[in-house]
Amino acid sequence: MGITLKQIAEMAGTTKSTVDKVIHDRPGVSEKKRKEIKKLLKEYGYEANPLAKALNYQNRKMKVEVVLPQVQAAIRIRQGINIVIQDFQSFNIQVEYHEVGSSDADAQAACIRKMAEERVSGAVILPIRSQEVIDAIRSLIDLDIPVVLVNSEPSVEGILCYVGQNTVQSGSVAARMLSLFMNGSTRIGIISCHNMITHEQREQSFISNVNDFFPGFSIRDIRYILETPENAREQTLEMLRSHPEIDSVFITCGCVPEICAALREYREETGSEIRPVVICYEKYEEIRALLKTGDVSCTLSGGLFMQGRLSMRILFEYLVYEKVPEHKAYYLNNKIMIRENS
Repeated sequence: MGITLKQIAEMAGTTKSTVDKVIHDRPGVSEKKRKEIKKLLKEYGYEANPLAKALNYQNRKMKVEVVLPQVQAAIRIRQGINIVIQDFQSFNIQVEYHEVGSSDADAQAACIRKMAEERVSGAVILPIRSQEVIDAIRSLIDLDIPVVLVNSEPSVEGILCYVGQNTVQSGSVAARMLSLFMNGSTRIGIISCHNMITHEQREQSFISNVNDFFPGFSIRDIRYILETPENAREQTLEMLRSHPEIDSVFITCGCVPEICAALREYREETGSEIRPVVICYEKYEEIRALLKTGDVSCTLSGGLFMQGRLSMRILFEYLVYEKVPEHKAYYLNNKIMIRENS
């Protein structure tokens, strides 16, 4: 086997992404370092031809593992990943899925540490919010195992890249959409979850925009659920009983159908004439149905299918062609969906 991009990078005392910039004549490298890398590439006959590399890697067995918590978002992410697996089926790549409970950080960390022990070829991970999970991911990085994080973005140095929703943008868009539905004045209940960084980022961005731009908005309560149907219902009912004046609900996480059912249950229980405007995320069939009935006023799609597809394509192209991603983070834009376009 010829010399690899990683070996060239080590000899040049730099990173693979820097070598890749030189190979593809992209900016961002000093002229001195560029000349040094070009000399090494020529001296060792580095082969950058994608077809030649692909033919070489067809005979090399690789194992890629995908770690997803049992949340609704994982279903669409997995569907996107499976499309890429089909595209690369001629290569000798084995893909294994691992699912853990939606908040079971210990199980996810243990799964990732086992991957490090087995020296897998690469990993796609939707990380649960936990320092233990971050430390386990770092154990992969320390072994030079490429890791792509998807959908939830903890701060971890050394990953291949991150693919997910632009959560900061999503929070600001949610606040703006709520202002259009409520004509600038509303009493808000927020339902969120602590198990993913994504939920916190949506929540913080929304609150920041409310405080900065919408003086007529008042956040009355924030409830953190476990993303189980029973807990979502209980927390929603408790929030409304404590704050019956709430006339809008911002949901950063899952269990949207159960939350909407609890809103209806509360109206039937109390005879309240307030029908809260609901802003939530993603475009599952259940949420599309709730848009049509008016239980949900607006949802923001983060492109879960594309998140899965892009994350696995980036990893496969890196493993097969040694193609280093141009960006450390790929943020997908938010699609606004209301009843009229659902």
